[in-house]
Amino acid sequence: MQLKRLPTKETIGLILAHSTNLKNKRISKGTLLDSDIVRSLINAEISEVTCAVPDKGDIHEDEAANIIAMAIDKKKSFLGLASTGRVNFKTSSLGIVRYKRSVIKELNLIDQSIAFSIVQHNQLLARNDLIATLKIIPFFISKSSVEKAVKLIKKSELFSFFELKKRGCGLIQTRFNWQKTDIFKATASVTKNRLENLDCHITEEKVIEHDKDEIAKNIRKFADKKTEILLISGASAIIDKTDDIPKAICQEGGTILQYGLAVDPGNLMLIGKLRNMTIIGMPGCARSPKLNGLDWVLQLLLANIKISKDELAEMGAGGLLMEIASRPLPRSLNKKFYKTKKIVGALLAGGNSKRMGKVNKLLVKIDGIPLVRKIAIEMLNSNLDKCQVVLGYQADKVAKVLKDLPVQFLINPFWENGQSSSIKTAVANLNSEVSDLLVMLGDLPGIKRDHLNYLIQNHTQDGASHNIISVPSYKGQRGNPVIWGEAFFPDLGRLEGDTGGRALFSQHPAAMNLIEMQDDCVVKDTNTPEAFELWLKRPHDG
Repeated sequence: MQLKRLPTKETIGLILAHSTNLKNKRISKGTLLDSDIVRSLINAEISEVTCAVPDKGDIHEDEAANIIAMAIDKKKSFLGLASTGRVNFKTSSLGIVRYKRSVIKELNLIDQSIAFSIVQHNQLLARNDLIATLKIIPFFISKSSVEKAVKLIKKSELFSFFELKKRGCGLIQTRFNWQKTDIFKATASVTKNRLENLDCHITEEKVIEHDKDEIAKNIRKFADKKTEILLISGASAIIDKTDDIPKAICQEGGTILQYGLAVDPGNLMLIGKLRNMTIIGMPGCARSPKLNGLDWVLQLLLANIKISKDELAEMGAGGLLMEIASRPLPRSLNKKFYKTKKIVGALLAGGNSKRMGKVNKLLVKIDGIPLVRKIAIEMLNSNLDKCQVVLGYQADKVAKVLKDLPVQFLINPFWENGQSSSIKTAVANLNSEVSDLLVMLGDLPGIKRDHLNYLIQNHTQDGASHNIISVPSYKGQRGNPVIWGEAFFPDLGRLEGDTGGRALFSQHPAAMNLIEMQDDCVVKDTNTPEAFELWLKRPHDG
């Protein structure tokens, strides 16, 4: 493929290489130039445009993406149709994805025009979650590169998806007489919810004395009932293979497959076998719902993947489970153990509207009222629990047009440092009851309460809002406002410069929740006098 600057009248049937703005419309890059579009360009007195011209033997991005994608997914279980050279692969059920890094690497080395990205090895995914994406980067790619990719995929499977199967699980908790009963109720609740997230359940549970013979007797009873997975939470941690729980397993004729796990938290885990029953000596951290080694082992078991020493040793790569917000579970699964939601909206009204010249855009009237008041009223009429307004530049003037509204005013003394300082001011004034923060920019005149409510509903519907970032989009373009779960408040509080929260998107790709909107209000701002004029002239309801 080559990029060529050509006379506009000669470009019919070619691909536009760069987006072009006309007076009343925008022609996006990648558009096939037909006679109508070329006529529009000529009428706009655009005499030349840059086009993507295929070389001999080149294939269009969509055709190439479809060919490679169908080789990857012969059963068409996961793939969608190509658009702009991209094919997404999505799950049809709950399960885990597995692959060899070397094969992914080999595919991506065939041609820099081919980019195949996939989630982590052994990643747990819910139904309709994204497994991988294949992107043909330029508008055209050589046929020979596509053929090489197909040949590799036929030789080596690119990834496998293992659906989780329901299993009957038992739970034994051992106790000392001096221990309070509350801890056992809490552990049972956490364990049940952990299994329910994996579409599994506990068939029977017992709390027994922490005694080797008592433990052995109950292990035998669960095995007799053909329990498939037995979880044992000890009154004290298993500190060696000769401790009471492993001794009890061996006493009944069972074997110890592994003691100790290269995952932290989760080191003190034991895996044993008695007849057809897998026994897991739970680490102490499993009393908490936070991700730990038990989660990973359970996922392998339910996916019917053999638990071998090699498999467990490999978990050490990536097994340091740091507290990062997007790690614990897919957002549609992580829906337990969280407080009642309280969503606060922060209207950022502290900037000095540099691109508006001497005019403060927030005070410009739209539909007869100042823009900032118009937005604040929509926020107050929405399902937000509270509305903050962060003030800075001309704080007294902005506050004056809002003084009769039930909003909380916050002063950002560092507003000249950029948008990040206003976000930090908002976050610093949140109390522990707030689970989510909607960050509203002050230059989106088309935002209505219905838009806000749609975003809020989508953000909160799966119960995992505390660790997702909900971003509205229109025809693939990301917009505002953005809703941040509580897990990201610390990151927001560390922002610097005039970047806003978008600087964090690339750091948390698994947490991104893109919400497609039906109109362009989320991407139409009024940063300049020209943008304001266009907005005022466009047909819209008041």
